[in-house]
Amino acid sequence: MNTKKTAVAATLGVFAILALLIAYPAVAASEAPPSSTTPQQLLQRSGRLGSQQVHLSVGQTITLTSVAGGYTIVGDPGVNGTASGAMTLRVTGSLAGGYTISISGGSLNINGTTFIISAGSAELGIHGRLMVGQGQITGGQFLFQARNIGRFGNTDYGVLRVDISSGSFQLAVRLLVTTLA
Repeated sequence: MNTKKTAVAATLGVFAILALLIAYPAVAASEAPPSSTTPQQLLQRSGRLGSQQVHLSVGQTITLTSVAGGYTIVGDPGVNGTASGAMTLRVTGSLAGGYTISISGGSLNINGTTFIISAGSAELGIHGRLMVGQGQITGGQFLFQARNIGRFGNTDYGVLRVDISSGSFQLAVRLLVTTLA
């Protein structure tokens, strides 16, 4: 009985090895050679990834309004909570590489405390994907980055990250916002 089991196992082993020997050349031939793309080619391609320019006019108003958000204290992520807010922006200049923006108002509510945005400026890339800027807020200053994440239905959404320095504390705020231009 043991010789029959040994014979069956040996036969299956031979078939398995034979299958691997037959399959190996086909698998080895299907591997693509390594890409020889240069950094310059990657940079050239990055501008052609289906990007369309946004068309804004000087004087146009853009409003960012939060639909969800939160904050943490920088250096102590265990201290966190809810955040909300809105920011009103105005296009002040149109250049070949993008737009200059002024902050005309807004507010951030951090865990029940409201900070009023009094002034600031920003720049927006020509494709409307990324805006960076800085401004003044009640008792301090802030840096921000707004990233366009796309359209869902008839609404444009973005992520607004704000770094607030006020007095002795620093807050990191992240908001999901709708964009109205």
